[in-house]
Amino acid sequence: MAKVKVTRNYQVTIPNEVRRTFKIKEGDIMDVQALDSDRVVLRKIIPEEELAGAWDEEMDVVMKEVGKIWKTWKLPKKNSKTFS
Repeated sequence: MAKVKVTRNYQVTIPNEVRRTFKIKEGDIMDVQALDSDRVVLRKIIPEEELAGAWDEEMDVVMKEVGKIWKTWKLPKKNSKTFS
């Protein structure tokens, strides 16, 4: 766990080890979410242009196979013993 100090401008520095692990670089956009009164989550937002090419023809084939499998699934029939 890394500790950081909040500056008078309410800024914190992300420790080098964390930046390296999550490949955070200057100019990256981060999402900050409060989980509760004591916890905050910081997430790196990946720009759409960096995702270009991530979905290729191989992924199309995989998703077609998944679609075929989904069509064969049968949902259980509801009865008095089924809890929802």
